[in-house]
Amino acid sequence: MSFNIDGIEAAVAEARAKGKERNINFEQSFDLAVNFRKKEVDVSKPENRLNKEVILPHELYPPAKICAFGDGEFADKAREAGVDRVISKEEIPKIAEEKRTRKALAKSYDFFIASVDSMPLVGRYLGQVLGSRGKMPKPLPPQADLRPMVEQYRRTVRVRMRNTPTFHVKVGHERMSDREIAENIAAVLSFMEREGILGKVASIVVKTTMGPAVEVSSWR
Repeated sequence: MSFNIDGIEAAVAEARAKGKERNINFEQSFDLAVNFRKKEVDVSKPENRLNKEVILPHELYPPAKICAFGDGEFADKAREAGVDRVISKEEIPKIAEEKRTRKALAKSYDFFIASVDSMPLVGRYLGQVLGSRGKMPKPLPPQADLRPMVEQYRRTVRVRMRNTPTFHVKVGHERMSDREIAENIAAVLSFMEREGILGKVASIVVKTTMGPAVEVSSWR
């Protein structure tokens, strides 16, 4: 399905204008909220709880934070690719010693990558805290080119639906143009179409961080 980008852009522009009326003194993000009809999406069934990654056409700001587990060549390549933090294999058990430290790590980073040889340690010591958040890293060989993956993660959001038939996802920032934000929203709609859940939508709204919600009604 091709989406009405102009209609989506109009909703984004309205959300931007109404957000500015609040006289907020900090830069705001744009968030999308998708609500499903309860009778059609039974979240009591685990298979109906979304937890997937969606690649957007435009990078968000601030960009997603990425952490890498590994040593040697892998660690060097991760730093060159621009990850925010590299954790050596030796550090992994130490981080796991304190529950607060483990949880802080999982919360501080949006995505994780790991060398193949570090994955057993990640699974053993951090598997529970990362797995419960859907953030277990992808294992990669030491010689892998990490730059394309890191760049892709900068344009990736996690769509997660838990106990209610709705999800919220960041789709832009006020530094971005209305068109770019609209195209990111269209990418989320395309994901929903592939998942076979687009027809179960009750409403879609977009809003700035502190602004009121604006319904995205002209997307079809």
